[in-house]
Amino acid sequence: MILSLFTLLIAAALALWLVPLFGRFAEPLGLVDHPDENRKLHRSVIPMVGGMAIFYAILAAVPLSLWLRTYLPLDWYNPVPLINDSTEILGLILGASFLLLVGIIDDCIGIRGRQKLLGQIIAITILVSFGFHIEGTQLWGFQIDFGVFSAIIVFVWMLAAINSVNLLDGADGFATTIGIVISLALGAMSLQSGKYFDAAIAFAMVGALTGFLRYNFPPAKVFLGDSGSMLIGFVLAALAIRCSFKQATAYAFFAPLALLAIPFIDTAAAIVRRRLTGRSIYTVDRGHMHHTMAKRGFGPRLSLLWLAMMCATTAAGAVLAVVYQESEYAVISIVMVVVVMFVGRIFGIAELQLVSKRMADAGMTFLSTGSKNAKQVQQSLVQLQGNRDWQLAWDHLCEFADVHEINDLTFDLNLPWIHESLHATRKQPGQNRGESQEWHAEVPVIADGRIFGRIKVTAWKDSRFSCQDVITNLLKLTVELEDLLIDVANDNSLEPVSSEEADGHPAVNDRPVVGEAGISP
Repeated sequence: MILSLFTLLIAAALALWLVPLFGRFAEPLGLVDHPDENRKLHRSVIPMVGGMAIFYAILAAVPLSLWLRTYLPLDWYNPVPLINDSTEILGLILGASFLLLVGIIDDCIGIRGRQKLLGQIIAITILVSFGFHIEGTQLWGFQIDFGVFSAIIVFVWMLAAINSVNLLDGADGFATTIGIVISLALGAMSLQSGKYFDAAIAFAMVGALTGFLRYNFPPAKVFLGDSGSMLIGFVLAALAIRCSFKQATAYAFFAPLALLAIPFIDTAAAIVRRRLTGRSIYTVDRGHMHHTMAKRGFGPRLSLLWLAMMCATTAAGAVLAVVYQESEYAVISIVMVVVVMFVGRIFGIAELQLVSKRMADAGMTFLSTGSKNAKQVQQSLVQLQGNRDWQLAWDHLCEFADVHEINDLTFDLNLPWIHESLHATRKQPGQNRGESQEWHAEVPVIADGRIFGRIKVTAWKDSRFSCQDVITNLLKLTVELEDLLIDVANDNSLEPVSSEEADGHPAVNDRPVVGEAGISP
């Protein structure tokens, strides 16, 4: 334990030194985040060197602490952290190095999502080729051996962790704080299992992230960048495999899930939200956990505190599951956090409304087949984010649908720059004549030089109005609605104000930060 604390302190000191050092070269190298009008609210250029500082702090702290250990009286406190599986450790270093490089390239010049995904797959392939695997697990008394699918399970687990942490890197200190809490839990699990070298890596991660948090605490002066957020997810997921997943027991299966429950819940909600509104899963929106907290009026620091408490709850459940070898601790901790989210309306309410409405529509369609209710209009309006009143615009579109015999109408608004998102649908069930008898059209909603969203319509090809007439009239309607949409969007009186905003600092942004470009301790 003393050696782990020693490693933590060294990593923290290195991170405190490396962040301003790398920050001096950030702008010449293009490792900076520029403000824009659509997603980001910071008003100055922010360095994105967190990933490099954290990586090199960990890489130097572990061997340095082991070297210094030979000159300090630490043997009495801690067993010798021998590396019995140095091949896996080498794979972890090489995979993390490659992923860091991919993230740096993305932060410098920007790369497409599929290219970034390919980089992640290559990094995970390095891990697998160096011996990382999950042989199987035991659930409810049944032994499940993954066999040839072991590598696939590792890929799924690693990709889920990397991208979940990356998605949560949308508010100052969020990904950093998650990394600190989970690394502490992994360190405790490693010590419990007698894996002292893994504990040294985990506590080095704690130290490096804690040192970086000095610059990333809201309002942040430095960003992690994709290099940092992907690195955190990669290392945490790899250590979870070594610390727990390799044991074919139920608690070894649920403990890692509890560790990463918060980023997984946020990612799952984003996928549900985007798929059920017909958007791409890569669409930028304001529905992540930190955005909903801002909507509730939480400031950046209060949001960070809530996140830390929820993450600490699930991490504690994971540690207890390993210590007492009972999976119930991990499961109960996840359930507790989900209940708090729903009861406190902190997160997941909009997604629950979307799922409930979709299930209700499916049930009504099934039960009303052949009945008098088969032609009743079904409407749904879900305010995903924000509190502005878009009802009048929706009423105009519904009137248009009545006049032009529109079967299905979808009104999808996504204004991430003001934390507003709305998904409304209107369905007029009729005789099912097959898709070959109907046509679809999608029209963009553009106002004030910005894309506000889209309108999608479906109608029968033999209705009184031709598709050309409907589309032409719909385009005219969107032009007529432009002033109304702009007025609603500019109604700033409806925005919640936190204490930080009152001081001139925006509460949240997609990679939010308000600070000076310079870095000083």
